[in-house]
Amino acid sequence: MRPRLEMTRGFEGATLERVEDPDGGVEIVVVTQWDSMEAIRAFAGPDVELAVVESDARALLEEFDTRVHHIELADGDAFGHLELIDVGVEAAAHQPWFNETLTTVNDAVVRLGVIDGDFHWYKHDDQDEFFLVLEGELLIDLREGDQTVTLGPNQAFAVPRGVVHRTRATRRTTILMVESAGVVPTGD
Repeated sequence: MRPRLEMTRGFEGATLERVEDPDGGVEIVVVTQWDSMEAIRAFAGPDVELAVVESDARALLEEFDTRVHHIELADGDAFGHLELIDVGVEAAAHQPWFNETLTTVNDAVVRLGVIDGDFHWYKHDDQDEFFLVLEGELLIDLREGDQTVTLGPNQAFAVPRGVVHRTRATRRTTILMVESAGVVPTGD
């Protein structure tokens, strides 16, 4: 698969995330980076929500998702120091799934997320992660203990480093996240 990806104009990279579940199973998440939706279409075809899984991989995997979702990850800080940030206006300008760094404060970044649906299970090995709901409802599933934390507007929750979790929303939800600068937003 990697050679085919690398031959596609607009492909910028890929990571493989491995998350173990409590029953001994392993979930493998492939995260690819592209420079545009046009580049994704060139690779995946007209239905960009349909997962591309090579026949060799299909033979090895016990199960796999047949659909994918796309997250727009904006590069760099959207705002500098001493700049007014109207978070409501910024959030209204984007559709789910969107994630951008609003600004950097010391060694941390403040990110804006606009989500709707489920994110994959992930963890950050060396960083804690803070979530604050501005609008909507955020569900944070914690794999250990099979617990779900539900957050409404103006409610927050911190997930410690190393804890496997996933975020999800049943409707459009706007959140702020605070985490270490340099953290990979999709997990380790």
